[in-house]
Amino acid sequence: MLKQAERQGFKTPGFKTKAHVVFDDLRQRIASGALVPGERLLLRSVAEDFGCSEIPVREAFRSLAAGGFVELVPHGGAHVSAPNVKEIAELTQIRALMEPEATYLAAQELDDAALADLDKILTEMSAIASAEHAQEYGALNRRFHDRILSACPNQKLYSMINDLWDRAERGRLVYLRGTSFIAESLAQHTEMVRLIRARDFDELRELSDRHSQFGLQAVRDLAGWEELPETRKVGSRR
Repeated sequence: MLKQAERQGFKTPGFKTKAHVVFDDLRQRIASGALVPGERLLLRSVAEDFGCSEIPVREAFRSLAAGGFVELVPHGGAHVSAPNVKEIAELTQIRALMEPEATYLAAQELDDAALADLDKILTEMSAIASAEHAQEYGALNRRFHDRILSACPNQKLYSMINDLWDRAERGRLVYLRGTSFIAESLAQHTEMVRLIRARDFDELRELSDRHSQFGLQAVRDLAGWEELPETRKVGSRR
């Protein structure tokens, strides 16, 4: 279950309902592996952790169940579901087809401030580039790509890709594969920033395609793991 200490000082942002905040928090924890398949989420306990009534928690549980993150238990609880690797791979494949073009378009709109933001994210990624910090690295990876893609002049394309990221969030488990995988990921991100700064957008599009395929293959490899990533030793291989 969630630790009470982690909820101290918790405040609901004014632009989100309590149900949305609970949903986002639990979804992130499930996606990162902090909450493992089979783990039980008790309605009352989660409500106490978030300092709210059971009504928004129940609503959040229903949304999580609709997204395949949990299985609802009669009379007040839920169990974290096992990831549907086939569905994650299919969603990631769609994103891999769309994201290189969106990255190409978005990069041409980035200014010095955006590049400074990307440099900062890269520094943070480099500081935690190990499977031990898979959850944090995965979150920074999402921030990195979103910082680029949010500048895409075709905002409908950006919205579609963002939705695919959300629906395949549990693909973040790939960062449990080990340090060498994360090191290659970091190297590709670093090269992307270099190409943006050099305004070599054609090469950036090619690199973004390779980067997307690199991530897609990692997600596909999840299906070959003999046990769920959360139970494997850090850095272990197939």
